[in-house]
Amino acid sequence: MSKSTTNFMLSIVAPLVFIAIILTADTIEGPKTAYVGVLAVVPMFAAVFGTIWTTAIISLITVLSAWSFGHLASDGNAQAQTVRLIIITIVGLLAIYAVRLRMMREKALVAALQEAAFASQMRELADTDQLTELLNRRGLLSRLEYESTQERSLVIIDLDNLKKVNDEYGHLVGDSYIKAIAGRLAGSISKNDFVGRWGGDEFLVVLNAPIDEAERIMGRLQNVVTRADITTDALKIPASFSAGAALWIPGESIDDALRRADAALYSAKSQGRNVVVFANSL
Repeated sequence: MSKSTTNFMLSIVAPLVFIAIILTADTIEGPKTAYVGVLAVVPMFAAVFGTIWTTAIISLITVLSAWSFGHLASDGNAQAQTVRLIIITIVGLLAIYAVRLRMMREKALVAALQEAAFASQMRELADTDQLTELLNRRGLLSRLEYESTQERSLVIIDLDNLKKVNDEYGHLVGDSYIKAIAGRLAGSISKNDFVGRWGGDEFLVVLNAPIDEAERIMGRLQNVVTRADITTDALKIPASFSAGAALWIPGESIDDALRRADAALYSAKSQGRNVVVFANSL
């Protein structure tokens, strides 16, 4: 059952059924209109699920039902009938006002949720690299703020062939190369680790592991990323990267750990392509 059908059943059909049940009970009880006063609850029930218009219609039907039944099954107490009718009318008006308040609050809530979703989307876009769809530098640093209590290995990766690819085949092919490498990197790390584009042709991999374990992980990652050429629209390009890794100790400045990783990367590039150097081996 759709939401609109459910709302129709609860805001229109159910109140009409309640009116029929109440008046039937009053008829069985006898011409005393004792149960007619119970009709006052019907508009409030409609107000929970209906709109202003549906609640107004149910309120009107309720008042007319009370007035008509008071004349058809009167107990002769005109004053009591009048009081019941006034109470039912007032409750109907209050129900309409209650719907208006409810709908205003629902509208405000929806607007707040949409604003929060939009803000979240904007933050995500601000933290995401458009080309690779990985975290960008800002996103990486933001994520690292929450990792400072754990021992981590930071690995800065530099693509060996990108400058040559851009110079010889253009930046569109270079972008395809970057995107393909990013996909392989993201697909090669565990859910406890993360990777992002550090800038240009550099990526930062954050491993939830000490250096000795990081050496094993990087060996596997390097094999996965570089064992097959990158296929672009123009040609196949050998996948190759150099990397520098450093242990990030809890309480240590992230800048200090990144400087050591960057120094290890410099050493790796000076040794040739497709090399990974760890800071503790310098």
